[in-house]
Amino acid sequence: MGEYLSPAVYVEEVSSGAKPIAGAGTSTGAFVGIAEVGPINQATLITNWTQFVNTFGSFIADGYLAYSVFQFFNEGGTKCYVVRVVSDAATASVAGNIKDSTGAEVLKVEAVSPGRAGNNISVEIAAATDEVAGHFNLLVKKNELVNGSMTAVLKESFVNLSMLEMDNGLPNAAHVEAMINDSSAYIRVEDLNSDARPANGTHKLAGGEDKLEDVDFIGDEAKKTGLHAFDTVDDINIVAIPDKAGDREVILSAMTYCQNRADCFFVADCGLAMDPAMVREFKEGKGTWAGENAFNSSFGALYYPWIKVADPLSGTTKLTPPSGAIVGTYSSCDVKRGVHKAPAGTVEGYLNSAMGIERIVTKGEHDTLNPVGVNVIRAFPGTGICVWGALTTTTDAEWKYVNVRRLFLFLEESIDEGTQWVVFEPNDPSLWGSVNRNITAFLTRVWRDGALFGKTPDEAFFVKIDEENNPPAVRDAGQLIIEIGVAPVKPAEFVIIRIQQKTLTK
Repeated sequence: MGEYLSPAVYVEEVSSGAKPIAGAGTSTGAFVGIAEVGPINQATLITNWTQFVNTFGSFIADGYLAYSVFQFFNEGGTKCYVVRVVSDAATASVAGNIKDSTGAEVLKVEAVSPGRAGNNISVEIAAATDEVAGHFNLLVKKNELVNGSMTAVLKESFVNLSMLEMDNGLPNAAHVEAMINDSSAYIRVEDLNSDARPANGTHKLAGGEDKLEDVDFIGDEAKKTGLHAFDTVDDINIVAIPDKAGDREVILSAMTYCQNRADCFFVADCGLAMDPAMVREFKEGKGTWAGENAFNSSFGALYYPWIKVADPLSGTTKLTPPSGAIVGTYSSCDVKRGVHKAPAGTVEGYLNSAMGIERIVTKGEHDTLNPVGVNVIRAFPGTGICVWGALTTTTDAEWKYVNVRRLFLFLEESIDEGTQWVVFEPNDPSLWGSVNRNITAFLTRVWRDGALFGKTPDEAFFVKIDEENNPPAVRDAGQLIIEIGVAPVKPAEFVIIRIQQKTLTK
């Protein structure tokens, strides 16, 4: 309350106590994999396919990352973070640097990104457009497949460059470093302290190398590499590592990572060329994998089989892990229907990216996989290729459905973020009432969206903050206990139609 010392009208703002809880995001993908170019072990936000190509390059023969991200956006994915991993990488450069007419080294040129993709880049030094003495043009070209043959395609042109750092006592805006390093998507240059103009000619970059043996996809928590590059990124929800499809160690580690974070979910791929019996053993840690730990986490789901997609590299189709398309399906379903809707079925589960599947799974084979928590991708005549399962890998019946687990992640994250203001507030019935109203209002919206089961809010959820769960001993310890119960909607996994003959009577 203000201090009133003289007669006047005093206007004060009074808080209503209502602090609405906003729903947390659920649809952001997160991919770790092998890419053509791009930053290494750095989580980069990607909002469309063109941005991915500009940052990480296009499709490559020895990696599934690009295919998966393309499928993600093709299925309706909204945004994702991408981490490129390698075991080691060298950056391509012009050997011996670019020289002037006397043979002295004057300009260093190297690729923006480490890796062998830089070996496809070349630069050409040519006469300046303005014909000013000492000026020159620099053209950046990249070898690309055009009409079946590799062709040097012009990508960037930098005109009227200068090697002079200063111009009449001021920084020279035309200096080669200022013109190129802030704008080129392919190269970086370094002036080797020479005012001499580089001689005309074409120079190929070489020495770039990706070492893909023993790549650590999970990475190091202390160094924030691999999957741990996401440690500082709060906004990730659906994680995939398509380049490690069928790798039990990576899948188990990734599910554990998501469980420890408690705010994201892992989409796992079975290996290529597995039959249904092998897939069941793979999931349960039996047969070939006897003695290995089974997948038993509610923070991950396993999908089978691989899907066939269009391959621009070969002009035909290519088998790829389904996780990219599945993550896109999750994301699209979240936006269209909500996180409470199972990302499966003939509508939300329909795969736009798939031109075929690795193996037609029969109903009898499906009957052996669904009970153990393997989500099968099926092909139905007249309907198409659809995700036909929405199960986590856990054996805990309470968390068996993907949408139930992800709904609780959404609720927990939303309530956590929406109640931060409560910390250090006076812990009294007034605060309890405010918090109760805010959470109740939020859960009522969730119920109205169809995410909770019940004809009324009272049937769908409860919020309890009172003297009973906050006695003096709890308050003296600086704690505020909030008990929340919700009734999630379960998917209609088994639709049973009972029909019988009816006997007509007179």
